Amino acid sequence: MKQLLSLLLLLAAVSTQAQQPVGWASQDGGTDGSRMLSPDTVTTCQQLRKALAKGDSTRRTIYLKGRISVPGLQRVKNVANKTIIGLPGSALVNDKYTLEKDSSGILMLDHCHNIILRNVTFIGPGAFDRDANDNLTLSATTHVWVDHCDFQDGMDGNLDCSNGSDYITISWCRFRYLRQPWPKLPDDTNPDHNSDHRFSNLWGSSDREAARSQGRLRTTFHCCWWDEGCQARMPFTRFAQMHLLNCLYSSSVATVYVQARYLSNVLVEGCAFVNKPAKVRIFQVPSASHPEFQDYNVRFTRCLGAPDVEQRHGEAPYFTPPYSYQPLPTADVERAVRAWAGAVL
Repeated sequence: MKQLLSLLLLLAAVSTQAQQPVGWASQDGGTDGSRMLSPDTVTTCQQLRKALAKGDSTRRTIYLKGRISVPGLQRVKNVANKTIIGLPGSALVNDKYTLEKDSSGILMLDHCHNIILRNVTFIGPGAFDRDANDNLTLSATTHVWVDHCDFQDGMDGNLDCSNGSDYITISWCRFRYLRQPWPKLPDDTNPDHNSDHRFSNLWGSSDREAARSQGRLRTTFHCCWWDEGCQARMPFTRFAQMHLLNCLYSSSVATVYVQARYLSNVLVEGCAFVNKPAKVRIFQVPSASHPEFQDYNVRFTRCLGAPDVEQRHGEAPYFTPPYSYQPLPTADVERAVRAWAGAVL
């Protein structure tokens, strides 16, 4: 009876949180997407492109149906007020193993605003090349809620964010690598190509991006799951005031979890680190070899499998979320996230 009551309380908490974003996407006017207006169903990449026409700010709800083949990165520019929902069994798929950058990746939101993606599955070809595109990229895009999505086998990253994007919540998402990394091709002489690049999430592409991103990239990862195959960047962040709340880490090949770099201010709260490899690092901070890019803040509190930590370089105070939220009990995080993270709506 006690276990049943606990499960019902968890289900009630998940149901409440499913109605609106928790965290940064709820701030500065919030993120409401299409408000479920003007529904349209797409079954091809061409139809999806038409529904996300450049400059369109009409409130529009786009349902994805079936497995939609994507020939290369779809760059969506200056679009606002859209909600994209994956119907059960749907996916955006680009699983080509290629050295052609333009043929890699799935979706980029570029200078977009007020966008919601829910229940979308992104399927890439497997980790290979850090010059390639990502499954999903947020660039100079504000007020984004990515909820209950499943990111698989991004060629470069699963979900990356840069160029001053802001007010972002990533909730109940699952990141994983199901394919073995591709071997480097014998005739590939590019020293920057990396055959094993299972680096899931990069926030801020360079320490020198400060002019565009300092004071931005504010992000909440809520009840997300870094699952099997994730090796690093869970996430790797610069500049952001970032809140990792009730997330689950379970990859048996992880080498480092949270990477807090230049001017990042990261709060890791009530997360569960399970199935930990023996030599994994819980967090990583900037190298002393680059003193001009040293400042950072990291705070871990009430986590399972990681001690409470406060560590910083510089004078900035530790990040305290400006929004209200109700965390799950840490002991319940693994069960809840395993049950409800990913494209399960």
